[in-house]
This record gives sequence, structure tokens and C-alpha cells, in this order.
Amino acid sequence: MNENPSAQDGVKAKFQRAEQRVGKVPFWTKFAQGFSALPGQHKEWAFNTLLLLYYSQVLGMSATLAAVVIAISLVFDAISDPMVGAFSDSFSSRLGRRHPLMLASIVPSCIAIFALFSPPQDLNNYYLAAWMLVCTVTLRVSFSFFAVPWGAIGAELSTDYQERTIVIAYRMLIGGLGGVLFIFFITGEVFPDSDQYPNGFLNPDNYPLFALIIAGLMGLWMAFSTLSTIDQIKFLPQPTGVIQRVSLGDMLARIHEAIKNENFRVLFVATMIAAVVIGTGQVFDSYMNAFFWGFGTSETRWFALSFLGMAFSLITVAPLQKQFEKRDIMLIAIIMISVLQVLKVSLRFAGWLPENGDPLLLQILVIHACVMGYCYFLVLMMFASMMADIGDDQELKNDLRQEGIFSGGIAFSGKVTTGFGLIFGGLLLDLVIVFPTGLQPGEVAQDVLIRMAIIDGIIMPALNVIPFVLLLKYKLNRAAVQNIQNQLNARQRSASAPN
Repeated sequence: MNENPSAQDGVKAKFQRAEQRVGKVPFWTKFAQGFSALPGQHKEWAFNTLLLLYYSQVLGMSATLAAVVIAISLVFDAISDPMVGAFSDSFSSRLGRRHPLMLASIVPSCIAIFALFSPPQDLNNYYLAAWMLVCTVTLRVSFSFFAVPWGAIGAELSTDYQERTIVIAYRMLIGGLGGVLFIFFITGEVFPDSDQYPNGFLNPDNYPLFALIIAGLMGLWMAFSTLSTIDQIKFLPQPTGVIQRVSLGDMLARIHEAIKNENFRVLFVATMIAAVVIGTGQVFDSYMNAFFWGFGTSETRWFALSFLGMAFSLITVAPLQKQFEKRDIMLIAIIMISVLQVLKVSLRFAGWLPENGDPLLLQILVIHACVMGYCYFLVLMMFASMMADIGDDQELKNDLRQEGIFSGGIAFSGKVTTGFGLIFGGLLLDLVIVFPTGLQPGEVAQDVLIRMAIIDGIIMPALNVIPFVLLLKYKLNRAAVQNIQNQLNARQRSASAPN
């Protein structure tokens, strides 16, 4: 017996599609919406790889001060993502709930990232920190108006349990392939190594061109993916009646409703903790590659081949889903990521890896990156697909389609990867590792490098036990989602039946 009164037949559905899709989501739609992954990919790569390195090692700002700036900007993220999600869920226009917000975000996002990587010259530490803060906050908040509705559309395009993952897979495929081409071009052509700068990321003259390129590409992909999916608005859930403009209190109430969903709460907190661990590791990657492993940009560009592992995850995700639950796939991938991180540094300490400068070292670590990419993409795909399932669960429980708020959770967890990762990375570099600024590879003391390797390769991966334990409480399996959708379908049939 159904204990949820809102799910009984005869309760009018508050959200319906203008047209019901017949068959699968078209290839073009899956392909075009996949390009919406590229702006975030470019932005996250710039944050993870370059932001702390640029402001600390190149511009000379304290890593701790940079971490404080990033922490402040993350507070705005913590507020903006769920608020944008709640606003998007309640927004109404002739272009639906999502697309107008995505279009409005393009110009401020591109201006902000251009300014972030092209600050005025000769600013002192505190003026530079202020510039970084304004640009970072503007970028994070404005990009929320693109990323959050975009994530919601991905959850709304299909109601099929497995096709939802395929829609996400297209985003991952295009984001991964586009990311590889972007990284390969940027590292080889925009940040070339030189005699004065053995690692091109440390050359300040390379950054103005990079700022122009990344701003232009982000604007192009944001405009294309938004405009090319406008024809899908009729297939997306829209309010059946007039929606009242929501106040701040209404938004907070709806966010509270989303947080009350246990499955959302478990998945969000677990993934956020995992994102902190992964994000801190990504921050250290730039330092580890340049100073611990001794790679220049001509060598680090080959780590873009990790896309091969990502591509393989897209091939194997469908058969994996047929055999295993989404939660279990995520759990196994988290275990593999942790083991691989520990293994990489442990083999160097044991003396079982080639010495720096040996071409075999690069080959081994590129293969390692491919396997890591495979596991990392499995986690991302399962997370996004599980969020779509939670959207159905939420509608059954309180009659609200809250993909916007849940998408805000996805967007925020992604920013946690860079935000908290950069915060922890900056504090650890200054206070624990005591990493000096302004040095070139080969000039850093060995004890400093060992401290960095232990934190990056052993201590941080061990923290993944926390999200693993939390995810064991997630309960939405295949059978549960099917039962939820059966009840939602019955409700909609009852609502559309003649009196």
C-alpha cells in the first residue's frame, strides 16, 4: 500500500510535458547538448591546473592568501548554486525554465575568466587578491546560471532509467574529447617550454593569450549548446499552471525540501567529500608534475591521453549498468581511484619506477592516468544519473520537479572539486609542505618534495573511506526507480483523464 498520499491517483500533476517523446532521445540532441560540457571542462581545467600555480608561483602571491580568496568565493557558490536551482525550477517563459538563464550567463562568464587570467601589472599582494576575488566570484556565480539549468535539462530529457546515463555519457564523451584537444593545444602552443622556463606554465608572458582563447571558446560552446537544444523545450517538464514568483523565503523552503530527501543528502555529501579529495589531488598534480616528476609542458600534455580511459568508460557503462546497480559501480570506482593514487607514489618511494628523465616514466604514468580517467568518469556518470533518479523520487514525495536544485548540487560538488581542493592545496603548500615560491624545477629541496608526495599520494586518498561508507546508505536501486515511475505515470494518466 502506498503511504505517500501525494502519489495517489487523482492528484493532479504540477509539471507536464507539452509533448510526450516517442522513442529515444535523437542522436543530434544528445550530441548537441554534449557540447555544454566543454565550457565547464575548460574552466575547471584552468582552475585545477593553473589558478593557484599562476597566482602563487608566477605572480608571487601567498598560497595561503589565494586559499582565503578561494574560500570566500566558495561561500558565494554555496549560496548561488542551490538558489539558481530553485529559481530555475520556478522560472517561466516562452523558452521554458532553463534556456533563458543559460543565454544570460554567457557574457559575464566569459568576461570574468578573461579578467581572471589577465590582471593588471604591478598589483601588490592585497590588490591582486582583491582582483582575484572579484573575478572568481563573478565567474562562479554567473556560470551557475549556465551549469545548473544545463544539468537539469540532462535529467529531464529522458525518463528511461538507462537512457539517462547514455545522455550523460554523451556529455562526458564530448567533454572528454574536447578537453583532450583543448589541453593538447594549450600546453603545446600557448605554454611552450623554453630555456628560461623549463615548464611553460611558469612563464607569465603566456597567460594573456590563454585568457583570450579560453574566454572565446567558453562563449562559443555555451551559445551553441543552448541554441541547438531550444527545440527540445516542448519535451521538458513545464508547470501546468501559473507559477508565482518565488521569494527568498520560498527558495530556501524548496532547498530545505530537497535536503530532506535522504537519498539526495547521502549522495550529495558523499560526492562532495570525494570531490574535495580529488580536487586537492588535481591541485597537486601541477606541482607534482613540474617539481616531483620533473615534467615540462611538452611532456604533461600527454596526460591528456587519459581521455582513452574516459572513452572506454563510455563503452563499458551500458553493460556495467545491466549487471550492477549505479551505487555499486560508483563504490568500486572510488576504491580503484584510491588504490591507484597510493600506488603511484608508493612505487616511487620503493624505487620501482624509472628515474626522472627516463621516457619510460612518462609512459607508465600516462597509462596510470588512463586507468584513473576510466574510474573518475564512471563516478561522474553514476552521480549525474543517480541525481536524475532522485528527481523522480522527489516528485513522488512532494509533487515538485526539483532537477534545478539537484543540478545545483551537481554544479556545487563540481566546484567543490576546484574550490576546496584549491583551499586545502594552498594551505597545505604554505603551512605543512612549506613550498617556496618563484623557484624552477630542480631547485626545490628534497624534503619538501617528499612531504608533498606523502600528502598527495597517501594521506588524501585514505580519506575516500568517508564517502564510501556514506554511499552504503543510498537506497534507490533499479526496482525502486521503476516503482516510483509507475506511480508517477499513474498520477499523470489520472490527471489527464476526462472527468
